[in-house]
Amino acid sequence: MEIIDREGFENGTSSSAESTGTGAESTEIGGSSRGVASRVKGLASSAKHKASGIPGMLADGLQAGADALRQRRTSAGTEVAGSSVAITSDPTIAAVTDTLASGMQSSADWLRDADIDKLKEGVEKQVKEHPARTLLVALGAGYLIGKALRR
Repeated sequence: MEIIDREGFENGTSSSAESTGTGAESTEIGGSSRGVASRVKGLASSAKHKASGIPGMLADGLQAGADALRQRRTSAGTEVAGSSVAITSDPTIAAVTDTLASGMQSSADWLRDADIDKLKEGVEKQVKEHPARTLLVALGAGYLIGKALRR
């Protein structure tokens, strides 16, 4: 009986017809699995590359939102339209708008400066040290996100 490894090489004795058929099938399977593995690695690399740009895109969006809030507050204060002047001239609304804009700005700065690998290590450490608390926080966040997306 003949033994053929993954690469299709003979490790025993057999007739050439037997060995050729089995060896070719083995080589095809080995070759296709290597092709799939290389495709998966390529896709993973592509996904990782695209994911590395997400924090920058989020930071840019937050920055644009903060700038829009600040600009809307200053330009609406000079308008003559009745309701917009009354709302934007209210010091409480102006303070809330400024606080929101500065929070968005600081979040954008944090996203730009954050080291994703350190953040990942911190989350992994938190999960290992406090699994129950992490599970509860994840469940709570999932519930809130589900509620927000349902509306």
